[in-house]
Parts: sequence; structure tokens; C-alpha cells
Amino acid sequence: MDDDRQTDNDVSQSPTATRMEFFGSYTHAIDTKGRFIIPNAYRTALGEVFAIGPTRDLHGVALYPSGVFETILAELNGMNQRKPYVQKYTQQFYKLSYPDVQADGQGRVLLPPKLRQRMLAEAKELEISGACNHVRIVDAVKAEEEDLDFMENLDTILDRMGDIDDA
Repeated sequence: MDDDRQTDNDVSQSPTATRMEFFGSYTHAIDTKGRFIIPNAYRTALGEVFAIGPTRDLHGVALYPSGVFETILAELNGMNQRKPYVQKYTQQFYKLSYPDVQADGQGRVLLPPKLRQRMLAEAKELEISGACNHVRIVDAVKAEEEDLDFMENLDTILDRMGDIDDA
């Protein structure tokens, strides 16, 4: 069984908050059946029933609390469905989304095969991290590459962020 390897803060949820906020980063193995363990820090905020699907950018897997997933669906359904690019995006998002998912008694979730194949390929280790209102899951190797890229470009990123107006 994998140990939670925390690299940041835990989940925090204010009693008066209207949405969950997920923080922190953990690494877990994915077993041969396609199951992974949801870190304890995320389980309560996700709820007993949640959705699993692609991240909004379609580059990873996400666990969405049911309310957050319903909000995303409402946003997608509110877009002009006559636009071909909207149709293509929503078709892919819906195809890879699975609402009403539950973890087993050990906190494991089975990744649907199509979602696993598209988003995680042959990953053996996963980075499971907080992403504000959902949990993001990516191949740990890809996550390390993203972290290295971020650090290499940190000065440019900070400079550009300094140019953003508060208005």
C-alpha cells in the first residue's frame, strides 16, 4: 500500500465556503487494474459520490465534487452548441466524464479504461494534487517535467504576473 507523500498543505474547507478548495500534492502508484488511492486529505471534500473526468484543458484526469461537476456541465451547456469547436470540445469532455463515482472501502478509485489510456497512458506513478475546486491527476513523470519547466521560467512568469492589472 502506498504512503501519502505530502509536498504541500492539506485540503482546507471553510465552514462558510460555498466551494471546496483542494491543496497539496501526493504521489501514489496506479495498480495493474487501473486503481489508485485518493489521499485522505481529499476524501471528505470530494464527498462519497463525485465525478471523474478530464481536466478542463483535457491534459489530465480530475476528480470533481458533484456540485463543481454540475457547474462545469452548466457552463458547457450554456455555450453556443452550433459552433463546431464547441461541439468538438464538449463531445470529448462528455465522452471522458463519469459522474456518480465512488471510492471503495480502501479509498481506491478505478480509472475508466478510455480515460486512463488517453490521459495517463502507461503511467506507473501518479501525482495527485489540489487544483482549487478539484483534484488533478497526472503522470508523475509529466508532473516533474512541468515543475522543472516552471522553475526554469519562474523569472519570466513572475515578470508577466507583475504586469497584470488588478482592475
